[in-house]
Amino acid sequence: MEKNQQSRLPIVQWRYAVHADPAAGIAVLGSQGDSWDAQKDMLADTLGAICATLLHVASHRGGRQP
Repeated sequence: MEKNQQSRLPIVQWRYAVHADPAAGIAVLGSQGDSWDAQKDMLADTLGAICATLLHVASHRGGRQP
């Protein structure tokens, strides 16, 4: 699964749950004990991608000459 698709999944789940039954949707999304779980996952994914990009750029800096 692509990273972009993975970040969309919690949003799709939230929209489906709220559309199906707003009261039950909140209960389903909070069933893990943390109602901000999906947002924390997306933040961790984003920060990981930023760190990986910075490390990649830093490791390839100055290695090439024109």
